[in-house]
Amino acid sequence: MVGFIVLWAIVTDAWNYSACLFPADRYRFGKYLYAYFSRILWMLPAFLLTYRFDRSLTWGRKQLFSMPKAEPVFLAFLALTTAYALAAMAVNYGSWHMTREPLLLLTIKLLLVGIGEEAVFRGWGYNLLRKVRSDKAALISSAFLFAALHWPAYFIKLLLYGQFDWMGILTQSISAFTYGILFSVMLRRSGTVWNPILAHFYYDWMLEAFT
Repeated sequence: MVGFIVLWAIVTDAWNYSACLFPADRYRFGKYLYAYFSRILWMLPAFLLTYRFDRSLTWGRKQLFSMPKAEPVFLAFLALTTAYALAAMAVNYGSWHMTREPLLLLTIKLLLVGIGEEAVFRGWGYNLLRKVRSDKAALISSAFLFAALHWPAYFIKLLLYGQFDWMGILTQSISAFTYGILFSVMLRRSGTVWNPILAHFYYDWMLEAFT
């Protein structure tokens, strides 16, 4: 799991790879292209590990990738996310507002974020930790590692620009840890990683699209 964090620290676009690989004058959507590439590269080991160690996991791949379920925690999360995003939109803009980003490209990017991060931290991480540790320890450990995934970008910016956003890393760590717990609970209650994937994607999409 630490290896996944290190790999993300290497491939994250906080290094501005997209501008180097896809010059703005030639590739208008370079940031999207790199976002797709980096996340696919990053998530692949999780799928390979899940396949290789299928019998060692709490939920084998057949159940893990079964159809999503209309489970109460999952449905409540979708409802609260909708209410939160629309309320934030009303406070921030005073009227109906949607992002000007291309919705199809944004949707693909955020779907890859949801699939990748949930495949790594829930489908592989929590799934395996729960086999070798107590459920509480597995929940806390996987949520802490999920929060740690968001740290490299802050330290890269410190290295490149000499600035460190203490408030940003603190608030994002608390947020990521909390959602890491919730997404693990969704997997535990439904038995399918599609529930946390869809919840993660929906949360990101609603905030990007409306706030």
